[in-house]
Amino acid sequence: MKKSLLISLMVAALVCVFALPTVFAGPAAPDVITMSVPEGVKATKTPVTLSHKKHEAEYGIDCLVCHHKATSKDDIKGCASEGCHTDASKAAKKDPKGFYKAFHAKADASCLGCHKKEKKAGKAAPVSCKDCHPKK
Repeated sequence: MKKSLLISLMVAALVCVFALPTVFAGPAAPDVITMSVPEGVKATKTPVTLSHKKHEAEYGIDCLVCHHKATSKDDIKGCASEGCHTDASKAAKKDPKGFYKAFHAKADASCLGCHKKEKKAGKAAPVSCKDCHPKK
C-alpha cells in the first residue's frame, strides 16, 4: 500500500513539474506577423513584416516592451486593437497614442525609436522607410 502511494505521489510530482508550465505559459506569439493599418483605413505604405522570433529569441526583447499596455503575456493585443493605437487619421499622426506614432515615435517602445537606438549602438537595425516598407 505504501509503495503504490509513493509511486502515485512521484507520478503526480512529475506531471506537475513537466506539464503545468506548459498550461500556464500562455498563448505563444506567431513567429512572424504582418502589421497593417487598422480596419477601414487606407494604407499609404506596404504592410510591415515583423519576426517575433528574432525580436524575442535573438535580440532578447521582452514582449512587454513593445506591448506596453499589457500587464502580462496573456494580456497582449495587437497595436491596432481597440483601446490601443487605433486612430490612424491624419490629425493623429503626431499624437503619441495614434497608430503612426506607435511605430515611428522616438520612444524605445516604438519600432523606429528602438531601431535608431540600436543603430547608434553600432548594431544593424532598419531605420529607413524602405527597409520596413518594401515596394510591392
